[in-house]
Order: sequence, then C-alpha cells, then structure tokens
Amino acid sequence: MRFRKVVAVAFAVCLAAPLASAQDTETYSFSTYYRCNQATETRADEIYKETVEPLIQKQVEAGRLRVHGWARHWVGGEWRRLEYLVATDLAALVDAREAIIEELIGTHLKAANEFSSICPSHDDYIWSSVASSQAPGEVAQDLSNVIMATYFQCDSREKEADAIMKTAFAPVLSAHVKEGKIAAWIWLEHLAGGKYRRLLVFDGADHKSILEYWNTLDQALQDAQPELARRFTDICHSHTDYVWDIGTE
Repeated sequence: MRFRKVVAVAFAVCLAAPLASAQDTETYSFSTYYRCNQATETRADEIYKETVEPLIQKQVEAGRLRVHGWARHWVGGEWRRLEYLVATDLAALVDAREAIIEELIGTHLKAANEFSSICPSHDDYIWSSVASSQAPGEVAQDLSNVIMATYFQCDSREKEADAIMKTAFAPVLSAHVKEGKIAAWIWLEHLAGGKYRRLLVFDGADHKSILEYWNTLDQALQDAQPELARRFTDICHSHTDYVWDIGTE
C-alpha cells in the first residue's frame, strides 16, 4: 500500500468507543485548514480560544454540533492550523457554521480581522464518516493529545476503496485499538472541498507512539490482505500525511 512514502497528516474527529466496522448513522465534519504566519500563529490560537470557541460552544449547547476542536501542526505540509465542527446532521452543521461566522463578524470584527491577518488563507472540506472504531452514530467528546490523518487522492473507483477499507482493513485497525496500539480510527469520504477524496484518521498518546505505529501499519495491512492492499493503492494512488496536536496549548 506504500502508506509511508509521504509524511504530513491532517484532521480530527477521532473517537474512542466500542468497535464497529461501519456506521449506520453518519457523522459530518466541516474542517477548515489554515495557512498561517509561523512567527505569530500562537496569537491565532489565543484568538480562537478567547473569541471563537465560545461562539462554537453556543452551537453545541443549541444541539446543532456534537464535537468541535482546534489542532496545531506538528509535522506535515503547508497547513498550520485546523478547526473542525462535527455533527450528525448535515443541515445543522451548515446552520451552525453560518451562525458562528455571523456572530463573529457582527460582534468580534477586530478579532476576526486580526486572525485573518495571521492566517490569511485556508481550505475548507466537508467529510462524511464511512467506517470507524466507534459505535454507530456515536461521537466521542474527548480526543487523545495527538492525531494523525492521511489524505488520499483516488480515482473513480473510490467506492471500491471504501469496500476494501470496511471489509479488509477495518478488522486490522480495530484489532489494533483492542491491543492499545492506537486509541481509535475513522475513515471518511469527501463531500465538498479540494483534491483529497478520502481521509484516514487515528489518534494516539504522543508523537513517538503514533509514528511508530504508522511505521508498522503498511506492512500489517499488506500481510493481512496483500491483494486487496495492492488494489487499494492502485485506486488511491497518492496521499499526504499530517500529525496534529489537539488544543490551543
């Protein structure tokens, strides 16, 4: 499968709950990936924590969002910060995001402008869950400190890649959750956004353990399903990885 040829990961909706190879109830994530000035990006963290997060929390309390979070680049590509909003209803997710932006611009314009000066560009993606180690319809409230996600570019056979993930790779990944090698995993499909079509995310205790696991995952999947692993790599032919630290500090 050659998962290890690029090092740069990205994203979050990680979970920790009973095992399931697929979900009957979808979750949706609106993920915004920011390009920021590295010299001042910690100020963006402060603005998020002081100004943006309270607005997001209002949407959680209103029942539109289930989970939200902020993540900081540890290793990877050009994205420096990640904001994610998670819901089990797509319409509610869109409504929540629009309400957050409206209130931010309406009552915190100075902070919004300062944030934009630090992080002047971004990419938006909407992801939908396909399979994970969580129970159907459940979304965990707490994440591990570190997450790793791999973004895949795939061809028109991407639904076949989903089937391979659910039937061949999910049992391996879920066994690794049981063994404590990772805390949780999730596989997501692209609904809107840029060039990446699929996303694998898993979380762990720290940078060292998550990278050590990543270094062995490729071989474990090839050993379990060699033909399907080759087929998967043919369909999802390139990828980019990031490792993110969860939170503002």
